[in-house]
Amino acid sequence: MTNNLETSVSWLERLVESPADADWQPLVRIYLPLISNWCVRAGVLNTDIDDIAQDVLIVVIRRVDEFQRGHVGAFRGWLRMILANHLKNYFRAQTRRNSLLPLDDVADSNSELSRIFDREHDMHLALRAMSIVKPDFQESTWLAFLGQVVEGRSAHEVAEELQLSLNAVIKAKSRVLRRIRNELRHLI
Repeated sequence: MTNNLETSVSWLERLVESPADADWQPLVRIYLPLISNWCVRAGVLNTDIDDIAQDVLIVVIRRVDEFQRGHVGAFRGWLRMILANHLKNYFRAQTRRNSLLPLDDVADSNSELSRIFDREHDMHLALRAMSIVKPDFQESTWLAFLGQVVEGRSAHEVAEELQLSLNAVIKAKSRVLRRIRNELRHLI
């Protein structure tokens, strides 16, 4: 469900050309928790996490007009590079602390660490979309979706467990996925 979630080109263009306050809010809402989590992983002191995460977002905001969309994952890679540079600067200034992560690997699009970042980015967005749409569905519909998509069980197995028809379970999965995809279009 989370393969290659891409940042909306039209959203980025609005940020460059004529941003409104509402255009910045998704950036903060979506990316601040992800950036903060990576600061924790790197070993940033709790007292400094918010400052670094905000500094990263400020750079993104100030330099979004320099961003070049050239390939799938370009925005994530650009964001990773900005984050890695801020983390390097942070740890250079720390006399007794070193990063818990190889920071060059965070920025390197071919490293395993960057692939982890990308997967977590996509999962973060998918979970956010799921939390937004969940209240729109009855519990049985939601459970049918979770059973098939999140838990990877067959429609037959889920239908039997929930005592629903096979058709109802298949339709539940389809309806929830459609809403999640729609919500992801708004998030990204």
